[in-house]
Amino acid sequence: MLLGMMDYKNSISKKILNQDKIDPGTFSFLEPGWWALHATTITAAVMLGSMLSKRARNNM
Repeated sequence: MLLGMMDYKNSISKKILNQDKIDPGTFSFLEPGWWALHATTITAAVMLGSMLSKRARNNM
């Protein structure tokens, strides 16, 4: 019950201070760092695949 009251007070204070936005979570894909990480990883995977296919064609 005490925790419920504390949560309720915290909720009211956040509404008053206009900080009651939804938390996207720890692993938010909308953050710029995540987009850069994914773009780098995808580019590296494509380059690796291209290098492996060229090597396979040359060895045949």
